[in-house]
Amino acid sequence: MSYIIACYQNGIPHAISANRGSNAFELVRLGSDTVLNKIFSHPYRAGAQQILTWINKNDATLAGNEFEVCDEAKFRK
Repeated sequence: MSYIIACYQNGIPHAISANRGSNAFELVRLGSDTVLNKIFSHPYRAGAQQILTWINKNDATLAGNEFEVCDEAKFRK
């Protein structure tokens, strides 16, 4: 089981993705299973929680969202 960092904006689920070009995390809309293959996922809940803690402390843009660590399967169709 994998865990993702997700939030809802206007009722639409979004998740964290790592952007290699900018070397930063970004918010990606979850609309299909293809997108789930591109987002950040961690095999352990504790590991995903550590990343979320880091984001909340170090990324002012993303920290304003109400993120939660979720089971990736919750968003698979």
